[in-house]
Amino acid sequence: MNTINTDLMNEFYLLQTSRSNGKYLELLDDHVYSPIQKANTYMSALVSKRGDMLIQMESRVNRTLRRLKKRYLKF
Repeated sequence: MNTINTDLMNEFYLLQTSRSNGKYLELLDDHVYSPIQKANTYMSALVSKRGDMLIQMESRVNRTLRRLKKRYLKF
């Protein structure tokens, strides 16, 4: 396991030194940052939609409970 990590680190170092800095940054952006940013945007939108849905559901339940209390629980 340790030799695999060392080999990967050496290969990564060789990759860094063999490419120009601009190409390396472009490669990082294309293969690392962009997919992470897309996944982040997707998850944020998903969580936001779910939160909105839960808030709407909660307000609907509260309205229904108030209406039922007024109708059936008159003291």
